[in-house]
Amino acid sequence: MISQSDRRSRRDFMTDVGRLASAAALTACVNPPPQILASPGSQPSARGNEWDLSWIDQLATATDRAVFDWPSLGDASDSIVMQIAARYLDNCETAYRGQRYEARAVLNIRTQAVPAALNDAMWERYALGVEYTAKDPVTQQPAIRNPFWHRAPSPALGVILPSLEDLVQRKTIVLVCDFALGHLAKRLAAKRNGNEDEVHRELRNGFVPGSFAVPSGIFGLARAQNAGCAYVRM
Repeated sequence: MISQSDRRSRRDFMTDVGRLASAAALTACVNPPPQILASPGSQPSARGNEWDLSWIDQLATATDRAVFDWPSLGDASDSIVMQIAARYLDNCETAYRGQRYEARAVLNIRTQAVPAALNDAMWERYALGVEYTAKDPVTQQPAIRNPFWHRAPSPALGVILPSLEDLVQRKTIVLVCDFALGHLAKRLAAKRNGNEDEVHRELRNGFVPGSFAVPSGIFGLARAQNAGCAYVRM
């Protein structure tokens, strides 16, 4: 069941999206951007701007690639997105056993799921377990560390649930929607009478290893597909 606070959070998020889209459309009408012609096969440069796009180059050598959309935080003790991503990598290993291959998974973390990409320090500092009603699978209390990064107890004998750390060790790329992150920073700053920009910067510096900020989850999903990833929708 969706709580009233979740409904307000999503409503506020969509309001910000609408305002951003309207502002972008107005700017484009007043100041149309110059046309840029890219040569075939060219890649946007990660140098000279705030977006590290080196993850695109990491996909170039893969024989198999898939992007897994992750819009809702879900349950850390039974994360379907991580399980499906791990299964994909396992299936590639089985299918190509004895052959040379390189499989890469991309997790496109956006909207309500962005805390999954934040490290333990951010979870403790900003009480994200309380903020998102996320429990630690071990203590069953509001999580004070990232419960997705750490391995959750197995629900059945012989079942090993993947953690986000497991997937990163298998060269999984984590994309984080910066627009959603900014929305979270705005909410956290308001609750603590802090500076929104400072909180946003701190969150950007508090990613788990293997993470890359992207302007939006939409950009991340589309760019990963442009780089050859199959789209796996949850």
